[in-house]
Amino acid sequence: MKSSNEDRLLLPPGYKHSVVVRWGDPLFPGAAELDPNAQTAAHQERQFGYDNDFIGFVPLPAGGDGAARGLLGVNHENARPELMWPAWDGKAERTREMCDVEVAAHGFTVVEIARGPQGEWSVVRDSALNRRITGATPMTVRGPAAGHPLMRTGADPSGTRILGTLNNCAGGVTPWARSSPAREHLQLLP
Repeated sequence: MKSSNEDRLLLPPGYKHSVVVRWGDPLFPGAAELDPNAQTAAHQERQFGYDNDFIGFVPLPAGGDGAARGLLGVNHENARPELMWPAWDGKAERTREMCDVEVAAHGFTVVEIARGPQGEWSVVRDSALNRRITGATPMTVRGPAAGHPLMRTGADPSGTRILGTLNNCAGGVTPWARSSPAREHLQLLP
């Protein structure tokens, strides 16, 4: 294929493409569909996040090759208000709700996908394995760092609680995710 300046996806002959999941797609039963004109933080917390540059695939069952099911782990490193908010001109201050939605759009998604009869992949909305970690998701710190003085803040003097994850860039799938212990762990998840 030759290089191009066209604003469209160009594929070699014989290849096809489809969208598996995009910003705002619901990840759980009953989750709202994306409406950029009526988006809320509560909606975004149950939808696929924004602006990713890492996608890791772990087949189900873990370690299987050619699986028809699997987990995608996807980072959400950024929020771009000029693209997220159709009515925002970039001159007015963002509202608290806009900022809350942007924080909810950050983080990480784990979503189960399944291959259909024509080879297309789609989200399994009712999967017990689907997870959404936002920029404000409460988490517990465990292990040697738990309670360390450098982990203590005014918001958490115990140093054992943190909120979410922001501005993750890239990622990786560890060999553990493809191993026998991973298969056993994934089978035990609720």
